Amino acid sequence: MTEQKNLREQLAGCEKVLIGLGEEWKLKGDASGKGPAGAKEREALLDRAYQALYELVKEKDYFIITMATDARIYRTPLGSEKEPVRSADGMSGEELCWEGMGEELRERMDRLFPPKPAPAESRWQRIVAPCGNETWRQCSLACTKDIWEPGELPEDRCPHCGAPLTGNTMEAQVYIEEGYLPQWERYTHWLARTLNRKTVILELGAGFGNPEVIRFPFEKTAYFNQKAFLYRVNARFPQITEELHGRAKGIQADSVEWLSYCSHPMSVS
Repeated sequence: MTEQKNLREQLAGCEKVLIGLGEEWKLKGDASGKGPAGAKEREALLDRAYQALYELVKEKDYFIITMATDARIYRTPLGSEKEPVRSADGMSGEELCWEGMGEELRERMDRLFPPKPAPAESRWQRIVAPCGNETWRQCSLACTKDIWEPGELPEDRCPHCGAPLTGNTMEAQVYIEEGYLPQWERYTHWLARTLNRKTVILELGAGFGNPEVIRFPFEKTAYFNQKAFLYRVNARFPQITEELHGRAKGIQADSVEWLSYCSHPMSVS
């Protein structure tokens, strides 16, 4: 379990952690053919992996992009609405605009505009699901951009046109993207502050189904941030581009199973 140990060491000294959960984290993506028993085993493994991820990053400044649409992550400690996330910046957006100023000018600005602590964010605010959330409901005909919480409309029909509702995911005939866009904006602001910061990029199980969501952007982030290190864990596609030689590691393994071992310190000694 050397790689899990290396990951822990990298995380101990980093400032930021960018996490991507790809196709391997979709429950229905487990094409094991083992039937209901296999699905239950996979669910249990996912629960252990989410818990392991929480233990790894709970004291870090992180953001998670997930391609899983089952909303399972929101039922784990990572989806807590009350527990705050630590900020490595410790600064408000106003102060971040002053980064790079000379020390004398910075001191003058601090006197004129006393520093303000960054507002605390809960853990669920550090998750974005651009592929959607199947527990949210939208009009199957997309006659409106309204999105409803589970059970909000017991008849499960659009109050505007009467059409049946469907899950607010990319699998809908017309995907209403407004559901995830506010969180995506929060993510892009956070990502901008990783530049020139020691960042661990943890890409877990992201293949080529929708590589523009996680795989390609994570490569780009690692390429431009010389202080970043990318871990790419994937059962089929662990390959690393030549441009990231020495600053990335490809690990051929089921990312859910691989990460679940990180919850057991004895396994990385």
